[in-house]
Amino acid sequence: MTSSFSTVDLTPDEYERLTQLRSRKNQLLDEIQILQQELSKTNSRLETLSPVSNRLPKAKIQKLAISAFNEDYKKGVQSLIDACLVKNSAEDFARFLLKNNDLKKSAVGDFLGENEQFNLDVLRHFVCLQNFEGLMLVQAMRNFLSSFRLPGEAQKIDRIMERFAIRFCEQNPSIFDHSDTCYTLCFATIMLNTSLYNPSVKERMSFDDFLNITNSLNVARDLIIQIYNSIREEPFKFPKDHQIDNHLNYNSSRLFRTAEKQGWLHKQGSNHWTWNQRWFVLSNKCLYYFEFPNSREPKGIIPLEGICVRMVGYKDADSFSSSKKPHTFELYSPNSEIVKAHKTNSEGRLIEGGGQHTAYRMAAPGHEEMHSWISALQRSINKDNAIEEVLERRRAKSVNNGNFGGSSK
Repeated sequence: MTSSFSTVDLTPDEYERLTQLRSRKNQLLDEIQILQQELSKTNSRLETLSPVSNRLPKAKIQKLAISAFNEDYKKGVQSLIDACLVKNSAEDFARFLLKNNDLKKSAVGDFLGENEQFNLDVLRHFVCLQNFEGLMLVQAMRNFLSSFRLPGEAQKIDRIMERFAIRFCEQNPSIFDHSDTCYTLCFATIMLNTSLYNPSVKERMSFDDFLNITNSLNVARDLIIQIYNSIREEPFKFPKDHQIDNHLNYNSSRLFRTAEKQGWLHKQGSNHWTWNQRWFVLSNKCLYYFEFPNSREPKGIIPLEGICVRMVGYKDADSFSSSKKPHTFELYSPNSEIVKAHKTNSEGRLIEGGGQHTAYRMAAPGHEEMHSWISALQRSINKDNAIEEVLERRRAKSVNNGNFGGSSK
């Protein structure tokens, strides 16, 4: 005689544990399906790399090579060389990165920041191909920072800006006593820009604050005043990739592979009454949400630039909606503006500016998971903090060497 299993016999703790195990099982099955789809796509792509691809028009091959670089700059280098877009030389590659407008600026920045010898050689040529002679430091920085997108990793920023400072001092030898002085002032200027224009920063840097972080440098006060006024009047314009095009043409399998965090959350509906379970993926400073983990297209995309995240407590929640959903947090505009998002229309196509919310609310399955999401989102939103990290490390190194703002060229 066989005994049947009934959930009625379980204690509340056992039932909750069973529910969690079932949920985890479904999640693993979804992930297995994603991996199977990735394998299928990879096999299909390998087939396109057969001799048949030699019959493709040259323009098509070159377009595919650029797309490969934009998707994965580490692997895309050889594709660019094979497509005869560049020669296998650092100088030619640097010129291509500087002149080609179809490349993602973020991919260019990440490539330039790598510590491999070829990348370092390309970076040196990339900087030397630009002319800063006779320019004020702020204008030279504006020109330089418009040619790529500064990466978020501290060590990459360090290498790129150090090379810029060396080049600027070579072309303008009478302004600074040492390239380290120029380097440090560049970072202080970027910090100033972040402080004045990043909506996540609550306290704006005053002129006295800027003076305090630069007072150890052997720099004329007039230059400090000029830099502060220039940034206050006009922020740096960091280049952006064509966001909506990138989202429409993104590789969903790579998105899942490079995700900073992913998992199930409940998203509050437009009418504030309903909550829909969605699979969320945090990647590339955007929050994507899908109907299922194996969905090909996202239901929506929320870019995180200029956005803040916070926990929503019961006392802060709408009495008719969020108060009934624990572990809720929200993405919102600190200026009470519409959060710029992309949503699918009735035809299933992503459209730019499809969302009309001043905030997006999500509910996590538990307290720890909610805080995990908030932390991950804050890290993505505040990637500019890498700049401050580099500046502090360089300042400490210079002080230890006894030459902070030193006197030798």
